[in-house]
Amino acid sequence: MFKNYSPRLIFGVMAVTCIIISPLFAIFVPMTVPDLFLTDRSYFYIYSFRTNVKLIMAGFFILAVAFAVLCWKRKIATYALSLVLLIGGLVTLYGSTSTYTAINEQEVYKRQLIGSQKMHWDSIDRVALEYVPNALGNYKFIDKSGNELIIQEDKSMATSYIYLMASKKNIKFDEYEKK
Repeated sequence: MFKNYSPRLIFGVMAVTCIIISPLFAIFVPMTVPDLFLTDRSYFYIYSFRTNVKLIMAGFFILAVAFAVLCWKRKIATYALSLVLLIGGLVTLYGSTSTYTAINEQEVYKRQLIGSQKMHWDSIDRVALEYVPNALGNYKFIDKSGNELIIQEDKSMATSYIYLMASKKNIKFDEYEKK
């Protein structure tokens, strides 16, 4: 393979390919992640689209930089830097599968890239949906001691499921427009 083509050309093409395909992955991958990686079917998953699109784009950019570094000079330090960047890009891409909210009959679990929050339905006092028309809304799960778990998501995606769960547990559900 290296006999007919320059390694710089191959790595340059790989870097450009990462940049070109990143928007396609950023658009289509967030729709498939809950089905591929989040396999516990007892949960209803709300996948944070905006955050994960940013993570996917950043991951592909880091991969492109890793391949571009190999176009520069091929020395031990360059290989080491490229390897670190490749691992960083793959970890960033994997991190996009770790940002979601899972809701089932027992709990509401919000997992973020760093940290997570969990609230059991037994301790939730009320649920409120604060929204701006045609924009993202905030679901606020407020427990009896006043702690809040806030989920930002499109109003139409999960409102009916959250409303059904709240009414099943006899929890007050408020919906109001943000002013």
